[in-house]
Amino acid sequence: MLWMQLRWVERWTVLAICVVLRGCAIPVAWKVIGAHAKGSWRPYWEELLEHLQGSIPADWQVLVLADRGLYARWLFEAIVNKGWHPFLRINLAVKARATGESRFDWISQWAPTPETTWQGVVECFVEKKSRLVCTLLMQWRQGYEHPWAVITDLAPEDANVAWYRLRAWVECGFKDFKRGGFGWHHEKMHDARRVERLWLAMAVAMVWMVSLGAQAESQLPAACPEHLPEQHIALKRMK
Repeated sequence: MLWMQLRWVERWTVLAICVVLRGCAIPVAWKVIGAHAKGSWRPYWEELLEHLQGSIPADWQVLVLADRGLYARWLFEAIVNKGWHPFLRINLAVKARATGESRFDWISQWAPTPETTWQGVVECFVEKKSRLVCTLLMQWRQGYEHPWAVITDLAPEDANVAWYRLRAWVECGFKDFKRGGFGWHHEKMHDARRVERLWLAMAVAMVWMVSLGAQAESQLPAACPEHLPEQHIALKRMK
């Protein structure tokens, strides 16, 4: 499962929870509000989470991913209370201390240079009202300006920071719903409830298209590397 926020700056803000499947983001719950509406988004997110309660089989392991602009302690705890696993990115301007340590320090200490990775149980955030015991996953890959910092309730040995790459599928969803597909940003509606009904139509259409593509893909012959041209990129990556 993927948690996403889509802001259409001039007119609407869409808060949505999507399922990620085959590189696509399929909305399953959403709320549309005016782009400049005042007030907290918390009640809307809590209502969306509550709406999905009981919709997912209890034996599934569900990861809920969000970008760092959405992190909040109440959100982390709300996801855990649903029996799911938060996988939330946080800013680097945060202090934490590992198990057994007494002093808080900047989390960047655990991934100070490119090609460094660290994960472990920490007490995150200095202020007591924000403090959270969680697993911190850090990774800085070569070629990137900053490392990833992701927190989860999973044990360090059960989590892999690479899973956070799935959040990038949201960007594909943005494109599918806007300029790359449905072009919903060209709508001229002035009622948020009508926009929500438009999103329902697009979500149903997305389910149909993904299922149709998956069916067609299942009928393709199995990939055989030995049949590929010598200069094919797949063979270069295998070497």
